[in-house]
Amino acid sequence: EGFFASGENKVDKDGNVEKLTTPPSDVLKYTLADDSWFAVRPSGTEPKNKFYIATVGETLAEAEEKIANIEKEINVFVG
Repeated sequence: EGFFASGENKVDKDGNVEKLTTPPSDVLKYTLADDSWFAVRPSGTEPKNKFYIATVGETLAEAEEKIANIEKEINVFVG
């Protein structure tokens, strides 16, 4: 999990933390077991949250399938 508002990023499962060199912002980033990740932040201009997804796959089709699965889970959660 990233805690960008505090200027820190949790970088591994043991809870080790690194200081970020970027300005603090209201972003949460979650890294998944296969090193894919998604991040969420509030829009600066609209009353909504924005999600960003990056995946790791052997092929483009596999990566796109993972994106679709993550999007589906996010939509179920925020419903």
